[in-house]
Amino acid sequence: ATVLWRDGVIEAIGTNVNIPFDAYTIDGGDSLHVYPGFIDGFSTWGSPDLPRPQDLPELDNPGDPPFHRAGVQPERKPSELMTEDDNFEAGLKAGFTTAALYPNGNMLPGQVEAFYLAEDHSGVGLVQESLGLAGAFETAPGGWSSGAYPSTMMGVMAKFRQVMFDATALQQHINYYEQNPEMPAPKRSKVLEALFPLVNTTSPFFFEVDSKENIERILKLQDEFGFELVIVSGREAYKKAEELKQRNIPVLASIDFTDSPEWYSEMQKEEESDEESSDEEITEEEQNYRNKQLEAWKAEVMNIKTLMDAGVSVGYASAGFDLKELPEKLKILLDEGGLTESNIVTLMTKNTASILGLDESFGDLEKGNNASFSVFDKPMSEDKSRVLHSISNGIIHEFNGN
Repeated sequence: ATVLWRDGVIEAIGTNVNIPFDAYTIDGGDSLHVYPGFIDGFSTWGSPDLPRPQDLPELDNPGDPPFHRAGVQPERKPSELMTEDDNFEAGLKAGFTTAALYPNGNMLPGQVEAFYLAEDHSGVGLVQESLGLAGAFETAPGGWSSGAYPSTMMGVMAKFRQVMFDATALQQHINYYEQNPEMPAPKRSKVLEALFPLVNTTSPFFFEVDSKENIERILKLQDEFGFELVIVSGREAYKKAEELKQRNIPVLASIDFTDSPEWYSEMQKEEESDEESSDEEITEEEQNYRNKQLEAWKAEVMNIKTLMDAGVSVGYASAGFDLKELPEKLKILLDEGGLTESNIVTLMTKNTASILGLDESFGDLEKGNNASFSVFDKPMSEDKSRVLHSISNGIIHEFNGN
């Protein structure tokens, strides 16, 4: 088959494509495999590192810190902070051509924006700004890293509610002032005004959360403020699958699984090498423990399948995941997670594009879509498969399998 594109848009695709006389052509020969470009739904690639806690100055009033020390920075945009990052090239080599990025930070680190990938940060291009806002609990409190309130989960919940109330009040004041200029002018705030999309429920809240308890916490905040929610990472989202379906909340799932139990890994190695299994004698108590341990790990690995079976929309997010581990984690999904290669490709393309609101141009190979796709030397799920070309917004990146 042939893919023909011009100015970053696919003009024709199929087995009977007329190739223009002036086209630049790549003939990869037979047995190549072309996939829509993978999309990372939530990552900090290209974001500057946070300052070290020991480098931060002490505050005169740590109980009432400035917004940035409390981890409240929703006004920040990754497009304005972009810096060098090896993950851009590594992403292309892994088949990713598009990514939704947000800045490193704490409770409210900044905005989520979509980008075309390039091998260097200077070539990374903005697809769409302000897809939504990013948030988190685990990395939220200022006190855990910068010696400032909030320093407990209760404090984080209270701080989030307070900034939402403050943003609501500021928006009301601005609206009243426009109608009544004789009243005192509002004190404008870039930080609070960046929260207006959450207040007005016009942009989704991409919230990184893993445990069942923390998922329940963010659901309570959604009940209170009514914002549109996207769960990110969600390792224990399977425990809330039915409720997420009922609420129509999608999940950008992480595949950064914990390691399998050591005894289980050893047993698998013995089976793969046809070695005789060891006759280790274990107590009934130890066997019961192992059964529960394996059950918990398999539930984590089956998270995506469980969510899909419940009717939840599931996409992919690296959420801090090291791309070097991608082949190993994909193998676990295939062997233990109940997914096929087709499921995984859909997860990392169509589904992620849909959750990000980019599905009109991304996530599939068809005429009129953005020319973002990757060429593998064999099926992407096979051992040692390699990306030969990644095309992002029509720009060709060649790797020759290296």
